[in-house]
This record gives sequence, structure tokens and C-alpha cells, in this order.
Amino acid sequence: MSHLALYRKYRSQSFGDLVGQEHVVRTLQNSLASSRIAHAYLFTGPRGTGKTSTARLLAKALNCVQGPAAEPCNECENCTTITSGTCLDVMELDAASESGVEGVRDRIVNAVEYKPNTCRYKVFIIDEVHDLTPKAFDALLKTIEEPPEHIIFILATTEFVKVPPTIRSRCQKFDFHRATLSDLVKRLEHVVTNENCTADAPSLNALARMADGGYRDALTLLEQALLTCDGHLTIEHVFAQLGLIQDETIDEILVAIKRKEVKNLIERLDKVYQSGRDARSIVESCLYRISDLTRVLYGIDGDQSGDHAVTAHAHAVAVDLGEEFLNRARTTMGRAQQEIRDVGLPRLWLEAELIALAHPPAQSVVVAAAPPVPQTKSIVRESSTPNQPKPSAAPEVEPKSNPRPAAAVVPPAESQDPTLQPAAAAWAQVVAEISQLSRTAMSRLQRTVVARIDENRVIITLGEADLDWMKGKPKFVPTLEETWKKHTPDPALTISLEIEKKNSVGLNEAAVELPLEGDRLNAAGRQIFGQV
Repeated sequence: MSHLALYRKYRSQSFGDLVGQEHVVRTLQNSLASSRIAHAYLFTGPRGTGKTSTARLLAKALNCVQGPAAEPCNECENCTTITSGTCLDVMELDAASESGVEGVRDRIVNAVEYKPNTCRYKVFIIDEVHDLTPKAFDALLKTIEEPPEHIIFILATTEFVKVPPTIRSRCQKFDFHRATLSDLVKRLEHVVTNENCTADAPSLNALARMADGGYRDALTLLEQALLTCDGHLTIEHVFAQLGLIQDETIDEILVAIKRKEVKNLIERLDKVYQSGRDARSIVESCLYRISDLTRVLYGIDGDQSGDHAVTAHAHAVAVDLGEEFLNRARTTMGRAQQEIRDVGLPRLWLEAELIALAHPPAQSVVVAAAPPVPQTKSIVRESSTPNQPKPSAAPEVEPKSNPRPAAAVVPPAESQDPTLQPAAAAWAQVVAEISQLSRTAMSRLQRTVVARIDENRVIITLGEADLDWMKGKPKFVPTLEETWKKHTPDPALTISLEIEKKNSVGLNEAAVELPLEGDRLNAAGRQIFGQV
């Protein structure tokens, strides 16, 4: 006999065996018990949550010899043939491979005219129904709208929005939820016991976490891990078989980053690479571990049933790393997970990213451009006493060319006004905090200027393009305001963003016009110094 995959071997054969979808089971059993049976059902939800299994259970409950019953007997001929997939009256169609209109007409439209052979109802189960073409949906629509009394449709999809509204409105819709970690762990324990194996609690928790709420994914991962366990499954087997990295190693990497120990960080990465893991495995393992540490830090159990020693260690590491670092590391790793697929040298690129995470650039707010300080020659007056020697004149300092300076870092020119100093300092803290979350926001905010205080408003000026970008992000300006409230010295002060006004070119600024000379120079001198 050929090998049967665990997810097929342990497929639910009764409603009582269907885990995690109690709301669906309760509704279906009530309708079966009261004989209020719909002609079309639509099962929607993530992959591996039991949609197709429930469709087959519903087909058995409808056609059971003792039914329609709230639970199929799994002993009569109809139940056994449906379980084995040989029942002629229960037809399964995979819309992903038979999406055309001809397939729908041949398999469904033409077949509904015939009565069931041995069952009470002829049931059509269409999996991944969203993959049907528009014309196939049109061909199916009339049949679903007014089917014969002996026809039942059960549609399953992972993408509900792709199903046309005309089809949705004619079906009873059931939402299938992702499994919780506790439900997945219980299911895995049941399978491990029936397979005459044993498993450590951390290993099952790790498998359940990686399954992302899917029962089928959890059983597939378990089957892969059981290949090398020799009857007892450990966390080491799970990480080794699935290509991930142990939590202790990831903790050491994160701690080295937090403490800016670059030498230690590179040595840890080298050991991971020598064990056969690649850069993508490091990123995925870091994301999983950061998620666990964040949950522990905020007191979220996540329905995990690990031992107390493991939880205490995770809590100690989370406290050591801190909330700010974990959030920053999560952002960096999330971006790395997206970008690493397009990198030519992922190992060196990831090493550079982690070193940059250990040494974040200093955040500074650029508030205003400091005006050039005029450099004048030193003037030494002669002594009025003739016998007193003249003091030596200070060396003349030739004026140097003053290129237009880059925007000045706080404290800016405005900080010479004492009334603006507290606001400028508070705004510097706001920009530093926001800049840690987004490089784009950092580049936009560095061009802002604390211009003035107008009654209870601190006027922040910036370029028109920067203001348009901020207004295009619905949550950005409210975030600025909330952050300002944390750092403002006066709770009554609010911030207001305005477009920076460009001043006209004066005498001391570079101009496109010709330089002052001749009569124009004389006129400008009389205007400034008066008549001489």
C-alpha cells in the first residue's frame, strides 16, 4: 500500500472531529437536524482550515442512510464511498485546473438533469471556485440560482472577493477561521500519539507557530520532522529538518546587535552559515523570535503551552533588548525579508544591514540655515599718548568665499531667540523619534524649520512637496501631533505645518542680476548709508 500523507490520513471524518470551526459545525448541524437545507453553500477562509473536509462531511451527512443527520454514521455504503472518493453522486471539481466554460457545462450543467444514482442528493463540490472564468461563472449562475431539488452546491475559496456578487448572493456563506496555537498543538499531540511517537512540548509549539493557523500545514511540517526523530521529536530535530535556527542562537545575535558588539555578531553569523543556513533563514528566524519576544514583553501568552523555564528565559531576553530595540529590529527584518530576494550577495548584504542596525545613524533635526557671519578686518586705533608704543595691529583676515551652507543642525539661528529655544528642542526630539520609524520620513522632516510661535501654535515651515507628502499619509500628521504632545514643554502649544515662504533676493545674497558697479553701486550706497 502506498504511503498516505498525514493530512489525508487524519482528515476529519465527523463533525465532532473537526477542530477549531465550532461556529460552522453548530450552524450546519442545526440546519441538518431541522431539515432546513440550502441549495448552495460558500465556504471561505485561509488554506488548510478544513473547507474541503467540511464539504465532504456535509455531503455524507446529507446522503447518510440514517440522514440527513447531524452526524454521518461512516458505516453505510454512501458514507464509505464518499470517504473513499468513489461515490458517483458526489462530484469534486478543482476550478484551478478546470476553469473554462466547457468544463462547467460538461461536468455540472449537463449533469444536473440526471437524478442521483444511489444517494439522496447529487452534491457538487467546487474547490478554489474563484479561479473560474467569467464565462464559466455565467454558465453556472442559472443552475445555482434555480437548481433541481436533488442538487446541492458546495463552493470553497480562499479569495472570497474574487467570487462574483451574483454567485455570493445565492449561497449561504460560512467563514473558516485560522486555528489557534493551542488547537494546533492539541491536534499535533493527537497525531503523534497515534503514530506511536513522542514529542517535546517546545517542538510541537514551534511546528504550530510555523503552520500559521493551518491544520494541513501543521501536519505536513510534522510529517517532515518525524522523518529523523527516531520515535522522539525534539526541538533540535524540528529546527534542523525545517532549516531554521534555534532560539538561543538568535537571542545571541540580537543581544550582540543591541550591545553594538560587531565582532561577536559577525562570529555568530559565521557559525550559522557554517551549519548550512543561508541569509534568508536568518531573517525568517529573527522575525519569528522577535515576534515571540514582543509577545512575552507585552504579556501576551499566545496560547503557547511551553514550560516556565523557557518563558522566563524569553522574558529576560525581551527585557534586556527593550521595547524600542525590538520595534526597530522588527522593522529592519521585515524590510530585509522583502529585499533579500533581489540581492546578489545576500550574506554580505545582511551582514551590513545588521551592523547598521547595531549602529543607527544619529538623528538630528535640521531647523534652519545659519546665516554667514561677516568677517571684517580688525581695526586698531592709535594711542593718544605720543610716548606710548603703538600696539601691534592684528593680522588682517581676508574674507573667504562663503558658499551657501547646508541646513544647520540644532541649535539653529532661530534658537538665538529665547522664546523659540524650548520649541526647537522639543521639535528636535519629535523628529528624532519619528525618523527611527521611516527613512523617508526622516528625509522629509530634516528640512523642516521652527519658524515662529503664533499665540498657542508653533509654526513649522517646510517645502510644498514635503507638505503634500505628509498630507498624503492619513496617519502621519496625527502621529506627529501625538509625538509633539509627549515632548512639548507647554501642553497648551500645538504645531501647525505651513509652506515655507521664499524671501526675495537681497543685497547680500547671490542674485541673477549683474553685480553692483558704477552708478548702481553709488545709488545703493546712498540708499543704505545716506548722503555722504
